Amino acid sequence: MRQGNALAPTQQGAQHGIRTPLHARDVWKTAKSILQYILLYGLGLLILAPFIWVALSAFKSESELLRYPPTLFPQRPTLDNFTQFFDATQFQRAMFNSALVATATTALALGAATPAAYALTRFHNRAFEWIARLFVYAYMIPSILLVLPVYRIFFRMGLSNTLYGLIIIYVALVMPLTLWTLRSFFAGIPVDLEEAAMIDGATRFGAFLRVVVPQAIPGMIATGIIALNVGWSEYLFGATLLSRPDVLTISPRLESFMGRGLFNWGWLMAGALAVTAPLIVVAGVAQRFLVAGWGAGAVKG
Repeated sequence: MRQGNALAPTQQGAQHGIRTPLHARDVWKTAKSILQYILLYGLGLLILAPFIWVALSAFKSESELLRYPPTLFPQRPTLDNFTQFFDATQFQRAMFNSALVATATTALALGAATPAAYALTRFHNRAFEWIARLFVYAYMIPSILLVLPVYRIFFRMGLSNTLYGLIIIYVALVMPLTLWTLRSFFAGIPVDLEEAAMIDGATRFGAFLRVVVPQAIPGMIATGIIALNVGWSEYLFGATLLSRPDVLTISPRLESFMGRGLFNWGWLMAGALAVTAPLIVVAGVAQRFLVAGWGAGAVKG
C-alpha cells in the first residue's frame, strides 16, 4: 500500500506530461557536458592553430605562401622547402647536436633526481625539506639573470662552444623541476611495498631498484619529457654559449640563419616543423605513460 502511494505521484506526472525534477537535472547535465566539450575542443583547436598553419605552410611553394588571400591547404604540395632548407643550412647537424644534448640532459637529470627524490620522501628530516624548497626557489630565478655569470664562468673554464658545457647548464636548469616532480610520484608509492621486500631479505637499495623504481617508471617518463623539451628546444643559453656553426643546436641555428637577411617563408616553415615535429612524435608515443604517470603521482598509499 505504501509502495503504491509512493509511485502514484510519479505515474500521474508521467501521464499528464509533467517533467519531474530528475528529468530536468538530466537535461541540464547533458547540456553542460556538451558545452564543456565544445569549449575544450575549441580551446584545443585555438592552441593548435599556429602549429597547423606552420605544418601546412611548410608544403606550399613560395608563390603560394605570398598569395593573397592566403590558402589554408596547399594546392600543390611540395617538399622543395625541406630539401632546399637542409641543403643550404646543413640543419641536420644542428638536429644531431640537439638530440645529443637533449638525450644526455634527460639521462643525467633523471639519474641524479631519482635517488634524491626518493631520499626526500623516505628519510624525514627538516634539512631535507629545506633542500627541496631551495630547489623550487632556484627554479623561480629568471634564466636571463644567469646568462652573464654563467658565460664568464664557462669561458674561463674553457666550456664555451662545447656541447658538454651546454649539457651541464641544462642539467642544472631542469634539476629543480625534475626533483620536485619526482618527489610527488615517490610520495604516492606506498612504503609498505618496500618494507615487505626488506622483510623478505632485500636491502634498502635492492628494494628501491626492484620495487620502487618500477612503480615510478610512469612518473620518470613524464618528468623525462619535460627535461627532453628543455634540452631540445632551449634557445637562450644555446645562443649565448655557442657560436661555432658545427656545435650550434636547432634553436640558435634557425635564428642565425633567418637573421642573415635571406628571409624565405617556405624555409622558415620547414625549419619550424623540423624543430617541433620530433617532440610531438615523442609525446604522442609516450602519451599513455604520461597520463598514467600523472595519475600515479596523485595516489597516496
